[in-house]
Amino acid sequence: MTRAELVAALRQRGAPDWLYVLDGGLGTGECYGIEPHGGGWRLYYSERGGKSALASFPDEDAACRGLLARIAADPTWQKTGGGA
Repeated sequence: MTRAELVAALRQRGAPDWLYVLDGGLGTGECYGIEPHGGGWRLYYSERGGKSALASFPDEDAACRGLLARIAADPTWQKTGGGA
C-alpha cells in the first residue's frame, strides 16, 4: 500500500483529515503519522509539538497498513461520526 492508497482507504472509512499526517509533520493537533526513519518507516503519535514513536516498519507498505489499523482501532475519532 502506498500513501496515496492509504489516504483513499482512510477517506472511504470516514477518517477525518486532521487525524493523520503522511509527511513526517506534526499535524494541527493530536494525530497519527508515518515517516521514513532509519532505513525503514516509523509510526508515531503527535501531540503538543512532539512525536511519540509507536512502531517501526521495514517499508512504506507495512507502515501504511500499520497506520490504517491503528486509526481503525482508535475509538476517539469515531465519536465525531466517523468509523472504520
